[in-house]
Amino acid sequence: MGSGGSSGTGAVTYVTDFDLTEAPTSEGGAWHHNGLDWAQVNTENGVAFGTQALGVPRSGLGQYNDSYAYLAGFPPNQQASGVIHKGAIDTSCTHEVEILLRWSDAPHSARGYECNLAYDGSYAEIVRWNGPVGDYTYLNSGSVPDGIKDGDTLSASIVGTTITLSVNGIVRVAATDSTFATGNPGMAFWRGSSGCGTFGDYGFTHYAAGALP
Repeated sequence: MGSGGSSGTGAVTYVTDFDLTEAPTSEGGAWHHNGLDWAQVNTENGVAFGTQALGVPRSGLGQYNDSYAYLAGFPPNQQASGVIHKGAIDTSCTHEVEILLRWSDAPHSARGYECNLAYDGSYAEIVRWNGPVGDYTYLNSGSVPDGIKDGDTLSASIVGTTITLSVNGIVRVAATDSTFATGNPGMAFWRGSSGCGTFGDYGFTHYAAGALP
């Protein structure tokens, strides 16, 4: 399961290989999700994945009810990364894994920065969530022309107002934004159609988050 802690210097870290089978993921209360308008993250067979309903209408909320979970206790400057599990992908719709930064939520509000990566590398985006479901702002976009493989690593960081998204240590897109000064790192998953693919086809097998100076 996950492990977290702090050193005498005030550094905060959290690392997990998703050893538990949980619906939704908790890892002893480390992961949080208070938003009623978005889907949960589950873990099974060492994979964290989204649970957007497959083939089920989304009650008028639209298709932007990404599955998310986030941590607590981190300072504003933070980084996080996820090792990608890529199984048999249904290519009829988009699938995303996402690293979240400066995240917080309430029953009908989720806000912070989403750093996403499409299953085929066709886009990698930094997006600001403004609160209500479906209310978001694109900050910048890039891509990974060589595509995405099982075992690749998506990472993202925010220092001050600068947000950076990298894949396998190579920066793919960056943006600046001063809207949110606090919040915590997390993870999220999204698929572009309610009838597309299967649970767990694109997720994370390892997640790590840490404080930055």
